[in-house]
Amino acid sequence: MKQLRIGTLFLILSLFFACQSRPAGQPASDSGELNRNPAKISYSKHARCRMECRNIDEKEVADLLHHGYINYKKSSLKADDCHKRYALEGYENGEKLRIIVASCGNETTVITCIDLDHDWPCHCPVDERHH
Repeated sequence: MKQLRIGTLFLILSLFFACQSRPAGQPASDSGELNRNPAKISYSKHARCRMECRNIDEKEVADLLHHGYINYKKSSLKADDCHKRYALEGYENGEKLRIIVASCGNETTVITCIDLDHDWPCHCPVDERHH
């Protein structure tokens, strides 16, 4: 009976430590999982243009990356690891926003930013490297 308790305790502790969050900058995994704590966040020219037009700043983008929910219907996850696109949504400063990001190891690239509450007349070129 004592061995069963020790085995159960070991299993519970193993599961507990396996579920702990990763430190900032550590890769998400080799499975192409979204890295919510990348060492580097970069922005496509298209994303920078959309952010400027829609008054979205880097703090709002970082908040969505860390806390936004993944909208799987708007994400493209069937590609290879570094080509997967995650659509993250949430409310920032009272506005519903969506960002599209690609995560590759320790770097996450913001591809575009969308204000879901307002239709802004932005004239931003498409960054072909990220489509």
